[in-house]
Amino acid sequence: MVYVDIEKCTGCGTCAEACPVEAISLVGGTAEVDQEKCTDCEACVEVCPNGAMLAVREPLAERAVVPIVRPATEVIQVRPQPAPVSLWVRAAPAVGATLTFLGRNIAPRVANYLLNALDRRLSQGQASPAAGASGGVSPASGVRGRGPSTALRRSSGQGSGRGHRRRRRRGRGRR
Repeated sequence: MVYVDIEKCTGCGTCAEACPVEAISLVGGTAEVDQEKCTDCEACVEVCPNGAMLAVREPLAERAVVPIVRPATEVIQVRPQPAPVSLWVRAAPAVGATLTFLGRNIAPRVANYLLNALDRRLSQGQASPAAGASGGVSPASGVRGRGPSTALRRSSGQGSGRGHRRRRRRGRGRR
């Protein structure tokens, strides 16, 4: 709250001009403050040349002191969760290894098998039955037998060519 020290006030009106809410008026040659209008901005205290304006701060009504009780702090350990990984990222190495295996091992065997089957069909239509049974030279490539497919035929008991005949001949001579 702002009060006027009547002994120091000269009634110059500087405080009344500085008051933004017009709470100060000059009555009988001294300043008088309307406490209902006053906002305690203290603008009048700063401009008074004689120091007649006094700002008094009244203590607030004492409140009942309530102790602040804070709960005991708990430390919760949280394990960071790994970022979710998409299925493709997890499966990419296995898919890559599978495709590499298929490209290096299975695809050449399938190609050889199909080419041998094609050679057999072509040789049966063009050559005599004796040439087809003996495993003769392929008309398409001029190559006798093609790698893994020939090995597959022999392992399955359908041997052809000289190796098969040698086994038969040896077996006959021992009997």
